[in-house]
Amino acid sequence: MGTQTGTRRAGQLPGLLQKREAGVLLALVLLVVFFSLATPTFFTSLNLLNVMRQVSVVGIITLAMTILIISQEFDLSVGSMYAVIGILVATLFNSGVNIWLASLIGLLVAAAMGVLNGLMTVKARIPSFIVTLGMMMVYRGVALVLSGGSPASVRLPETFYTITGAPRLWGLIPAPAIWFILAGVAAYYLLHVTSFGYKVFATGGNKEAARLAGIPTDRVKVIGFILTGVAAGLAAFISLSCLGTATPTQGQGFEMQAIAGAVIGGASLMGGVGSIIGGFMGALIMAVVRNGLVLMGVSAYLQELVLGIVVIIAVIIGQYSTQRRR
Repeated sequence: MGTQTGTRRAGQLPGLLQKREAGVLLALVLLVVFFSLATPTFFTSLNLLNVMRQVSVVGIITLAMTILIISQEFDLSVGSMYAVIGILVATLFNSGVNIWLASLIGLLVAAAMGVLNGLMTVKARIPSFIVTLGMMMVYRGVALVLSGGSPASVRLPETFYTITGAPRLWGLIPAPAIWFILAGVAAYYLLHVTSFGYKVFATGGNKEAARLAGIPTDRVKVIGFILTGVAAGLAAFISLSCLGTATPTQGQGFEMQAIAGAVIGGASLMGGVGSIIGGFMGALIMAVVRNGLVLMGVSAYLQELVLGIVVIIAVIIGQYSTQRRR
């Protein structure tokens, strides 16, 4: 049944017509309406663009995490990888390496970290929870060693800053938001149009059946881990460009935010169910709720409580919907 579901979802292009995505869209619209009525500053162009800028970093990671979760795995080390790549690129640039070459090296290192996570999961048959929990601490230690425990500040070339971190590209949309949208388009094409997407759904829906059908399930999962690593690397570039600094402690909690966004968007932790449109909107919901609560003056402690409740409700609804479908 999981394989059939994967085939149907991978082949259907208009994802917004699906019940699950329509429900997430409705929730997003209702939240926007609520916060617009609750605070006059929410529904302004300045704040909405600010929300898009804020969601872009975690949102890019959420898109890759959605693909990984559909394959029935997840990665707790993305926040630490994000810190490592930020420190690495900043250190290389400050050492005289061209920023574009430093960024390429950063992406390659991020992909290598994803490969390492994937191989330990599929070859050693260790649950991804254990593998990535351990690697989360390893990578965080690497970031601390590379930086010596101190932030790394950079003064980036104007061209790089304009492309990756400018507050308003062409005076209209924040550059990070454009990267988030482009990442969404690329991830949508990969998951819902290509044969790789079919393999992801089949692997997560029923791994044994997929393997018997000739699908290289281990390779599919390793590629999923590579995608999360590359996404963390890309997010690190954008953050470094926006802030002009990288710290060894940055990215803490990103893994939970990315998983939460994917789950809110309809991805099932049991695998085989989910969509990029849902993950995109799930990340937006997380950002809208956090931004709206801040504008309403809600304390930081209550913000985490509310976000936790939102995630739990989304998981309950998702589990109920998945069980009915199967």
